[in-house]
Formats: sequence, C-alpha cells, structure tokens
Amino acid sequence: MMKSPFPSYHPNLIHEPTLYRLDEAVMHYGESIKEITNEEFGNGIMSATVFYRSADKVKGGNGEDRVVATFGGKYLPYTEQKSEHMASKSTTNNKQLLIYTPIYRRKILRSCTIAQ
Repeated sequence: MMKSPFPSYHPNLIHEPTLYRLDEAVMHYGESIKEITNEEFGNGIMSATVFYRSADKVKGGNGEDRVVATFGGKYLPYTEQKSEHMASKSTTNNKQLLIYTPIYRRKILRSCTIAQ
C-alpha cells in the first residue's frame, strides 16, 4: 500500500467479508475489551480521532496463517461535570444532574435538572 486510504464510512461497506468479520469480532468481544481497558486505565474511551492501526501476519499453532490486528488510540478518561461548573444552571430548587463525558467533550455541556 503506497498511500493510506481516506478514513470514511459507507453503509454498504460492511457487506465486504473482511470488514463484516472485523465488525463481528468487535460485537462478540467488545464488552470484554471494554472491561479490560477500564481495568487498566479507569473509566473512559479510546479515541478514534488520533488513531493508528496495523495488521501483521503470524503462524498459528497448527502452522496456519493468522492475522494480528492492532488498534492504537489515545485514551480519554471520563470526567465528572459538577453542577457549579455548568454554563447554565437552574434557578429553581431542583437537583442538578451530573453529566459524565470524555475530556474532549467538556465544551459541550447541557444543563439537566431532576424535579423533586
């Protein structure tokens, strides 16, 4: 490959067999991957914005060719958005709802209240 493909999404792309199997693997093992990631790093997400990927060929236990797919993304911990730091607060006597967002979304704050 001489040039990296343009990152994009097309609805029919998932029908391509390799991408379908990759999606299937993530759907089957996604929860386990998430739990291991949270155990290692704490509560948060892996960013797909600053992202790298690689595919390596290895020999399996029975001599078969196997693919090792590696994804590397920046880890973004979730942060607690305290009500006193919110851009818009309710003036009534309602309880303020804390919003948990990744750090990169700090600028997107919503004022949420729960009626007593």
